[in-house]
Amino acid sequence: MKKVILIVLILIIFMVTGCSSKEREDIVKLTYHTVDYNGGYTTNAVLDFENNEYRKNGYLPEVKDFEEPELQLIKTFTDEEKKEFIKGINNAGLLKIKDSYKKYGIIDGGGWTLIIEFSDGTSFKSTGDNDGPYKVFNKCSTYFFDLCGEAVMGMLPKYYKDQPNIMCNLKIYEEDKLKATEIGSPLSFKANFKWNKISSLDNDYFLINNDPQKHRDYNADNNYKIVFETSYYDYDEKFQSIKVYEYNYNSDLSNEKIIFEGKWFTKLELDLELDKIYVYRLEYKNGNFVEYTFNTRIGTTD
Repeated sequence: MKKVILIVLILIIFMVTGCSSKEREDIVKLTYHTVDYNGGYTTNAVLDFENNEYRKNGYLPEVKDFEEPELQLIKTFTDEEKKEFIKGINNAGLLKIKDSYKKYGIIDGGGWTLIIEFSDGTSFKSTGDNDGPYKVFNKCSTYFFDLCGEAVMGMLPKYYKDQPNIMCNLKIYEEDKLKATEIGSPLSFKANFKWNKISSLDNDYFLINNDPQKHRDYNADNNYKIVFETSYYDYDEKFQSIKVYEYNYNSDLSNEKIIFEGKWFTKLELDLELDKIYVYRLEYKNGNFVEYTFNTRIGTTD
């Protein structure tokens, strides 16, 4: 009999504690309020899951009769994106954090308040004063970024929104010299990319390179090489392949050629032709890629 009573008590405790930490899908609104104690700058980030909208404001409440500015619409999202976000923050444990966090002995710093409202009228609230469940917040950061288009909570993993690049420099071989001289970067600029949940596609290589600020002064009497290196590559994941394309310098991008195609390397040197547009494309797993472009137009510096 005692064993039966004990088992019943255990089941009751499990049900009570289990219910209090259940994952919830019926979220209708999430508000994340932050304030910087060193200056007082305040932000409010509001995710409205009934209208699928992300709104935000930011302000310095300095004057006596200050009125908080209206929330501005930053981004809308789909039902599918909403479901993925809610599933993500549930898995990260956002609804299981403590009611309050406080670190004593710090004069400045910052505070935050998180309010999550549910369809049945109940809500979950947690506050922090110079402290917080930062591991959970950091886990949630990618879900916020994917849904809102910006970092709302926590710190994003390195290169989650900023795509990696590789070092590239130019070598010049003057007509009367055999020894090469390094002359710095070819001035490469990001073109197309697909990276996690963001992308920028169908950008025009010619228009990018036709900007006068994206030109170096190339001399027709010299020979040039580009040197790619991965010695200082600090992104954890290596690219799976690299392709280097060459085009004629015109709006039609005529005479396309792939002048190199390969995998990870330490150092790579390629001959360059003048009056060309070049594109190097780094490809990663899950379809992620990033392209950079530069040109070798002759005599473009005033």
